[in-house]
Amino acid sequence: MKDHMFCLAGRVNIPSEKRNEMNRQVLEILDKCGIRKTVEMSVAEKKVTVVAPARPDADGIVLFDYSIFEKKKRKISKYDLNTCELYAEEPGYREFGVVMHMIMVLQEAYTNGGCYFIKSGKLYNAAIYLFLIQNVLGEKITLPGRTRMWEVYLFFRNSEEYENITYMDLIEDYSENYGSLDTEQLLAVYEVENKKLMIPDEEKISCRDKIKSANTCSRAEYAYKVFKGMKEAEKTAMKNFLAELLNADFAKRKELSARQDEQGIIAELSLYVSPARLVFAYTQAVELDFWEIWDSLETTGYSDIIQVVDSKDDEDDFWEFPFYKAIQRKDEDEFLEFWDGTNLRLSQKMKECIRYWTEQMNGIRVPSVISAEKFLEKIIARLERNGCRYVDETFVREFMERGNEANYQKALILLQRLLDKGKEYFPELTGEQAEEWIIKDFRDSFDYIEISALASLLINKKQRNIIFGF
Repeated sequence: MKDHMFCLAGRVNIPSEKRNEMNRQVLEILDKCGIRKTVEMSVAEKKVTVVAPARPDADGIVLFDYSIFEKKKRKISKYDLNTCELYAEEPGYREFGVVMHMIMVLQEAYTNGGCYFIKSGKLYNAAIYLFLIQNVLGEKITLPGRTRMWEVYLFFRNSEEYENITYMDLIEDYSENYGSLDTEQLLAVYEVENKKLMIPDEEKISCRDKIKSANTCSRAEYAYKVFKGMKEAEKTAMKNFLAELLNADFAKRKELSARQDEQGIIAELSLYVSPARLVFAYTQAVELDFWEIWDSLETTGYSDIIQVVDSKDDEDDFWEFPFYKAIQRKDEDEFLEFWDGTNLRLSQKMKECIRYWTEQMNGIRVPSVISAEKFLEKIIARLERNGCRYVDETFVREFMERGNEANYQKALILLQRLLDKGKEYFPELTGEQAEEWIIKDFRDSFDYIEISALASLLINKKQRNIIFGF
């Protein structure tokens, strides 16, 4: 997917203990956002194309190629439940593509660093997709990797495939919805890029006893003073000590901090100060190039430091951005298969349609002789010719199994009436002739929505029973 405008930089690497959770969320997104797999089946001895839910096969592979809202068959995409990887050769940028982007942002969220959602080679502000995912799932999703800005900065700096990013890129991209910001990493990016140590105006550390209670800029400035006070012969030894320190865990650095010399002070500061800022303070003091020293150390350093973390509880702080708005719909008229009677924003015209359908169903008289399966095949063919969404496989199978029952026959007749709408102006033509030659070119957009909406409602068994009684 690297050839597309939107893609992932880095490698998807979902921890095994998080895969079941993410897989559940991906399958829910695919379902609720209308992503399906086209399949062929035989109806009245003719092949028809229908859609089935995107579900994993025996090997944990989920295949899909269709959006019921875009109504366009695309090349087959797949999602692997075993690795949580997505393969979408032809996602596009419309309804289908939006869902693929949602999954990619979810992959970044669970990879938790080293994998970033980008647009045209640059880091992309993913906050809008977080809101979208949260509204679909009803769960809080964050991007913890984006809060560790030094890691992001370093990733793009070390990459040959993607453009470097700047401090301002990171600031402009940042959203509090990503999670609690790692201020140490933010300061590291600022200082390295601006080649300037953040010196506090007040609360400077005057002695080692003040390290624990000091603020982060005071600690970095104190490290600079320790490095600055070294003799020339001590600089190489200190660089070697930094190399040891950066590869040590918290317990080892704590042990080294017991030393009563300059190296002990630096070890104690390493309990609070990030590796990049410690190395930057060193290079500023000894007047060497930061990147030359950093690269020579061949490590990204420890990450286990003591920090004050913002504990604000925003678990339910969702910004309202439902999926229908993301795909530029004014309402949820096309979502009737997900309707529970109250959960959708329906237009007044759709509410009137539902009342009209109910009245029509009650008034339909089924002919004494009707071949339900042939009738069903003709309806499916007409829906396809008119550019309506493919019908659901479960709808077709249910209507084939129970096609001799009056209510199922009435539902097909009702669909036929919607397709025949306007044929009364052309009495010399059959409904199909009028549709093929004239009507389909003059239908307004809502006519197509109404037809698709009825087909959608007919697979919603609970609401279908409430409205139509079967």
